[in-house]
Amino acid sequence: MRCEIRNIKLTTTFLLGVFLLSGCGSSTTTEEKEERVAGKELSLIEKFDFEDLEGNKIDWVDTKGKVVFINFWATWCKPCIKEMPSISEANNQLKDGNVLFIVASDEDIEKIKKFDSKRKYSFPLMRSVTSVFDLDIQALPTTIIIDKKGEIVFNEIGTRDWASEKNITLIKSFSVTNGDSSGEAL
Repeated sequence: MRCEIRNIKLTTTFLLGVFLLSGCGSSTTTEEKEERVAGKELSLIEKFDFEDLEGNKIDWVDTKGKVVFINFWATWCKPCIKEMPSISEANNQLKDGNVLFIVASDEDIEKIKKFDSKRKYSFPLMRSVTSVFDLDIQALPTTIIIDKKGEIVFNEIGTRDWASEKNITLIKSFSVTNGDSSGEAL
């Protein structure tokens, strides 16, 4: 019996070692490997690449000075779909503010278009050209908020009622930065 347990432990250790050495589960792209070799590591924001459902890319220059609310979702994700009406309502409440809502899936554009045709939200659905795996998104939905200085200030997995007063206040809080002389709120 002891010999069998020892053999199982040795086999398990060996297989684990082979798995780790082979790089299984790595989501590093060829481009990322080349950049690491060149000594440059991309930030998460630099990896973002979004397009609308017509294939037009989002130009990050247009987001300068804005709070950017990014929600990663999928057509098969029930919690994501349940959360969308509250994101739509938050977008309505903040439409006169300086907040850009990006609600993006890395699925095929045709699949996103089909989903979009059955629903009416106050924001356009987007496609993430970069896969959620390459962005190291661990689960869906994931919401990331970038403040007007271009820094990630919020990163959370899971659903929220984004239209609640508490969450509207949270989003608005990222438009006012310490030392900002304008003092403008959304």
